[in-house]
Amino acid sequence: MTRQCIAGCVASVLVLVGALIPGVASGAPPTIERIAVDDTFVDEFLSEECGVEVTTRARGHIIVRSFEEDGTGVVEVRTINVRLTATADGRVFRFRDVGADVTRIEPDGTAVLLISGQVPFGFAGVLKIDLETGEAILEPRDRSAEQLARACAVLTGG
Repeated sequence: MTRQCIAGCVASVLVLVGALIPGVASGAPPTIERIAVDDTFVDEFLSEECGVEVTTRARGHIIVRSFEEDGTGVVEVRTINVRLTATADGRVFRFRDVGADVTRIEPDGTAVLLISGQVPFGFAGVLKIDLETGEAILEPRDRSAEQLARACAVLTGG
């Protein structure tokens, strides 16, 4: 695990803990739903990017915690832990979608989405978005090009 990955994981945990404190302090228990993920599909994105037909299997789970509070604070926490295995012509590339998506209402009424963790072919770190305007308030390190190049090199044998 690289130093940047460790730093990203630590930052993600700290952001999640900080986001949950208002919901926990209010004493209202969340509604919890666990969604099992087990799906195999032709991966159109990787197929197009790599120039070979890629089939991907996704296995894991998503846990959704919804808070029924009025006013400010956490509205929803969605934790994601999905392992993905992409295959093409007998070649295999494994990757993960892990992290937490936290939707909260700020004291000024702004709805904010914090996406933390590792988003495949996207980023690692924390992305903070104003849901009303769609504007990024905080942007993580974009690692899409390097991860995509690595995946295509493995999947095409190049």
